[in-house]
Amino acid sequence: MTNIWEFLVQTLAVSLVAVLLLVAKGLLADKLSPRWQYGVWGVLALRLLLPVSMGRNVLLPVPLWVETLKGMAERGLNSAYSAVYTPLSIQWPFPIMETRPQSVTDWLFAVYVVGVVVSLLWYLVSYLRLRMILRRGSPVSEQVQVSIQSVCTRYGLRPCRAVAVSGLPSAFVCGVLRPVLVLPADGEIDEKVLLHELLHLKHQDALQSIAWCILCALHWCNPFVHYVCDRIGNDMESLCDQRVLERLEGEERREYGGILLSMANDRYPRAPGTTSVSNGGRNIARRIDAIVRFKKYPRGMGLVSVCVAVVLAVPVLMGTAASYSGNICRPNATSELNRAMAMTRIQRCSTVAGALDTYAKGLMYENGIYIAMASPLSRHSELEAEMRYNAEADGWVAYHLGVGDELQYLLQNDGYRVYNLELQPDGSYTALLVFSVSSFLNPDGEGLWRNEEGESYAGSVAIPVTVWQEDGWVVRESGKPLQFLGLSLYQILTPDAGLPWLKYDDETGKSGTVTVGVQTQYTVSNSVQSSGFNPFGWTTFDETIKPDAKFESCNESTYVEYHFEGDAEQRNDLSYAAMEIAPLDAPGAEPIFSGRIDSGDSGWSSSDGTAGCSRPVTSEWDGTLTSGSGSGADVTKGGLAQLPAGYAVRIYWNGEAVEDFIFGEVD
Repeated sequence: MTNIWEFLVQTLAVSLVAVLLLVAKGLLADKLSPRWQYGVWGVLALRLLLPVSMGRNVLLPVPLWVETLKGMAERGLNSAYSAVYTPLSIQWPFPIMETRPQSVTDWLFAVYVVGVVVSLLWYLVSYLRLRMILRRGSPVSEQVQVSIQSVCTRYGLRPCRAVAVSGLPSAFVCGVLRPVLVLPADGEIDEKVLLHELLHLKHQDALQSIAWCILCALHWCNPFVHYVCDRIGNDMESLCDQRVLERLEGEERREYGGILLSMANDRYPRAPGTTSVSNGGRNIARRIDAIVRFKKYPRGMGLVSVCVAVVLAVPVLMGTAASYSGNICRPNATSELNRAMAMTRIQRCSTVAGALDTYAKGLMYENGIYIAMASPLSRHSELEAEMRYNAEADGWVAYHLGVGDELQYLLQNDGYRVYNLELQPDGSYTALLVFSVSSFLNPDGEGLWRNEEGESYAGSVAIPVTVWQEDGWVVRESGKPLQFLGLSLYQILTPDAGLPWLKYDDETGKSGTVTVGVQTQYTVSNSVQSSGFNPFGWTTFDETIKPDAKFESCNESTYVEYHFEGDAEQRNDLSYAAMEIAPLDAPGAEPIFSGRIDSGDSGWSSSDGTAGCSRPVTSEWDGTLTSGSGSGADVTKGGLAQLPAGYAVRIYWNGEAVEDFIFGEVD
């Protein structure tokens, strides 16, 4: 923890988990044995030690609440430990001060750190004072030593050094590395009390006491955590009672209960590294109640207890996913914008597909919240300022953002496409986000762009983008939008449309020149069933963002063009020409051609990626053969599809193969 906000997230999450455990323990109080009543606190121990993930909710959306509060409070401050657009990120459950405090929130964190140090020092001093008092104790009598040895022999326990101290109300164990069994100097000590303390020693309960005190010190300013730690100490004593009763028989158990009753009003030591058979009147009453129920717990409750612990541990340790729908992504007023922007700082895009999906929908719906979630944090101040301006000056709802003249008329139900996604050497990706548009603005700025008949142009727009990792995957527009008048999302894949190729290469041989171009189209599942009466199964575009999305599929489109460059005599001898394309599984692989050609004017393609075409040679033939194919490609976990390693093209003249072109790696 490096600021007061991270501590607030951590301590609220711990408190919520403690409440859940207390409720569960209360409901099962008469069914869970003391062993499981104490064991379930292990869930809380893990929650105390594990930093809260800001992208997950622990029972309630605590991270979002605190991030929102932080954004509002830090706006007018110049804090050294936190800032409005720097999201909270808890890396360590212990506080660390990295520099001198400068603001109110910094000083609050400094006070908290001082409180932790003081609490730990107080625990340490208490322990050292107790050890000094014990130094003045005297060795126990030979009779007591014999009793201790007898208990150890009978129950297979390890003895330790024992001292007698005057004025003690009850026995206790002190220390971990060099434990001491401390006994009252006045009066006789029952062997059952010795058994209780030696069982504490066997199970390292003094060490557990130190651990709980340290965790309590980390939350010194949270009184509820102090209350819970006190309950944990009491459950530890009840568990030790259970272990004692398991070793006693009949009348001895009743006698042990009587011993506890005699201590109901006694003072008891409570210092780090100590255990005591006595822990106050109210707590003794609870322990007596547990003794009465000894061996009366329902059979099989051990397994039930494990299941309960696992069921509780999953949501409180792993957290639950946040929702991206509703007003959180579409705030209806400026007052709701703080919470929405807080969400964009802690809920980042976890995949390339998620970032592209979120950013594309931000452009389609002019949603600044969507765009902020898929943008670098350094852009958030600018984006929020624009949204506030639009909300206050222009009367738009709070999340609206200007997206530029080229994107004024996007056809939202047509969705978007991701073309030519490509991994770059630096680990980033480049791609084209492509949208359908119903109209274009006139280049002269006057109205819509219309044809000679007065009809407005429809078409497509492609936006070059770069995607990289920076507090999640983020998107940046890397070039001006490309406009395609009159061309649909699929028509712009044709060679003469002007869309940049993913890969392109050409090669000249003895028979002519072959050009190969490759385009890819990635899709995220965004089709949802239309609501209401829908007998035809119509679907609409899902405008909900999916920051964790993965690509559903990828379609590869290959275009091949051949230009005849033979001499006049070869041209005169030609009756028909043909071409066949085959993908290569690996560089240098032997191409497999089907030889499927005929003398007519035809073209074909198959699911394995092979394709071909043929053309009768007449005086009107311009010497060109063109062929294209489209096939699905498997999308890998990294997000990219596995495309062919290369392509082979075979040219046929009058049915005879005359030349092979091998494109080992299309650039």
